[in-house]
Amino acid sequence: MLLPEPVLPVNPQIRTAGVYTQAGMKRLALLLCVAPAAFASDFVGAASCRTCHAEAYRVWAAGPHARAAQSLTPEQRKQALCLQCHSRDEQRGGQADVQGVSCETCHGGGRFYQPVPVMKDKELARLFGLTDPTPASCKVCHGGQSPSLKPFDVKEAMQRIDHWTTERAARKPKLSLWLKEHL
Repeated sequence: MLLPEPVLPVNPQIRTAGVYTQAGMKRLALLLCVAPAAFASDFVGAASCRTCHAEAYRVWAAGPHARAAQSLTPEQRKQALCLQCHSRDEQRGGQADVQGVSCETCHGGGRFYQPVPVMKDKELARLFGLTDPTPASCKVCHGGQSPSLKPFDVKEAMQRIDHWTTERAARKPKLSLWLKEHL
């Protein structure tokens, strides 16, 4: 079934190519429905991480990264130069609440790796976008260009924001206890 004649003249070859056919219109409608999801933000927000990583979330929430955006004055909140470190993902966050330096600032947008079946497999999570921060990723904001009063020491900084040791220690004893009991 063809739609009524368009108001503007259209090349007849294009019309017969399926642009105005019912199947073509269904494809267009599907594209219009799917496109917003395809272009949506990859961020899910730190609250989504809290579900499975409660201790890491607690450490992060009590630390300076969670409040990085709040440390800016109203005038600084309007400056891209300040926001690029104090709230790096705010502009790209979409619907997710990502003020400050959140989990996803360091570990990548969680939209694809956040589901539990993916997160249970470290290699799969990495394939879906999970990244481990490196000293280089810290130095994007804490490097020589940043207005800091003292030089940035990566090792010291990692100890201050350590939100993984306790969580990993809580998981490992289960295996070691089982091994001791059964071997």
